[in-house]
Amino acid sequence: MTQYPVFPWVLADYTSEELDLDNPKAFRDLSKPMGCQNPAREAEYTARFKELAEMADENMPPFHYGTHYCSAMIVSSYLIRLQPFVQSYLLLQGGSFDHADRLFDSIGKAWLSASRDTMSDVRELTPEFFYLPEFLTNLNKYDFGVKQGAGGAVDNIQLPPWAKGDPHIFIAKHREALESPYVSERLHQWIDLIFGYKQRGLAAVEATNVFHNLSYQGAKDLDSITDSHERLATINIIHSFGQTPHQVFQRPHPGRESGKSTVARLDTLAESLVRLPDPLFESDEKVAGLTFSPTVGRLLCDGPCRLNLLPNCDRYLQWSFADHSLRFFSSNTKRPLGLYENTHIGPVSTAVFVDSKTLVTAGIDCTVGVWTVNANRDLIDIQPKTYLFGHRSPVTHLTASRVFSTLLSVSADGQVLVWGLNKLNCIRVLHPAGGASIQAARVSNVSGHIALCQGPYLLLYTLNGHLLLKQKVCDSVDDEMTCCAFYEGAGNEWLEREIIVTGHAHGVANVWIPTILSDGSWHLQLVKRLNHVDGSREGGANTSAAVTAILPMPQAVYTGDGNGKVLEWDCIERQGSISVRGR
Repeated sequence: MTQYPVFPWVLADYTSEELDLDNPKAFRDLSKPMGCQNPAREAEYTARFKELAEMADENMPPFHYGTHYCSAMIVSSYLIRLQPFVQSYLLLQGGSFDHADRLFDSIGKAWLSASRDTMSDVRELTPEFFYLPEFLTNLNKYDFGVKQGAGGAVDNIQLPPWAKGDPHIFIAKHREALESPYVSERLHQWIDLIFGYKQRGLAAVEATNVFHNLSYQGAKDLDSITDSHERLATINIIHSFGQTPHQVFQRPHPGRESGKSTVARLDTLAESLVRLPDPLFESDEKVAGLTFSPTVGRLLCDGPCRLNLLPNCDRYLQWSFADHSLRFFSSNTKRPLGLYENTHIGPVSTAVFVDSKTLVTAGIDCTVGVWTVNANRDLIDIQPKTYLFGHRSPVTHLTASRVFSTLLSVSADGQVLVWGLNKLNCIRVLHPAGGASIQAARVSNVSGHIALCQGPYLLLYTLNGHLLLKQKVCDSVDDEMTCCAFYEGAGNEWLEREIIVTGHAHGVANVWIPTILSDGSWHLQLVKRLNHVDGSREGGANTSAAVTAILPMPQAVYTGDGNGKVLEWDCIERQGSISVRGR
């Protein structure tokens, strides 16, 4: 933790009821270190440097700050409500918590302390402030003590009013602030201070950005200290004080390229989706999956019980044979490339490729199998890694996120298990109310959110199992969702809006945007309805088929139905389409 990742304070507004990201006053000055956010405090640090410069020697150069913006104590103090950081904090504190009044318990107070009020506090932030709401809640119910006066007990972190008391809203808005135009245009100035040319030398002096000499890499040759006590003391000072990151850039860091992108993006133009007049593909079997192969630049259409082998998608897996085997084939020649029997006791019910090297299968035997895939030109070999046990009824759905190393398995009784792919263990169990069966499930590679389609309801969970919303999204009593998908951008980048697309039994795909209402509750807003059936055509009303596959792409949405038809929906600004191949 002495070299923990450092992130900047980006906001200065922790008092408003609503956060206005169009107001420059809402932001911190990224061109200045935390010690210079207030003119009076900047003057004090400058005066300190001059005083130390008059009496300094080569062993103790002058500095502005006697503390650092990141250290093991700062990190463990921020993350004190979570393991293993609480143990690190107790180790640094000699086995007990500090006085309650000195513990981190308020975002607003921490900002005022680091930016204005306390000369010994110039701390920046950690990455968790932009993605992990759980660190703001005392989930483990630690007893941090009671503050003096009428301060009360230290428990959950006090959030700014614009967070509506919800740590998930705070993280969402804080991340939005980090990705805002104001910060994007100025973040390079902060990089200059932390990792760049203003970190050391005359530029650091002029920027009021000089820290204690021992915090810099190479400032002290520990191997040259012969006195063991002096050497240990120096190491302890470095560890407790903090370490300035390695200086990466010697010249001013360039700013982010300005100008609005001319490329149409689904997260900003979802309302403008229009259907292309002709189907991309038509066959006589249900479209069970849609996959885009970046290698060949094609959209691949799969039938039931088939999976493409990424990244080239020139081979595929098939199951549901009489002998319950898994079989691999060449996409072009249909030549068999591998046959594997007895992977489960009884039929294989579903399968998913986590990546090109990892296959996960499930069966009516209630087990989940994890396999290592080794592919060459003439043969595809799979080797078992482990079997996962936990379900008590046949597993019906599998979905995975390699980005978050997470696997989700759903069984016929509605049980949902979340597995970690790193240690191949069960992390948590989700408990959708009612115990009804789940028709579809997905994990977002951008946000980590989990979408579950349960009858007429869409449930949205965080990766750590917190239920954000449960909303009825089906119009009629005989309608239900048949599939769902998250829009994940071009490369899992940050999105201006999260998009969920649900496919329905009545031939409709709905595009939803999770929004936060004024009372702090989460709600799905319907922004576009994609009708698979053209009602203007003769007999159109009688030819509806369930939407069974959805693939949102950066500039379009592709949908497949139970009749084997694949449609393309483009943003208005989009030009052209991609080729499609089916089997």
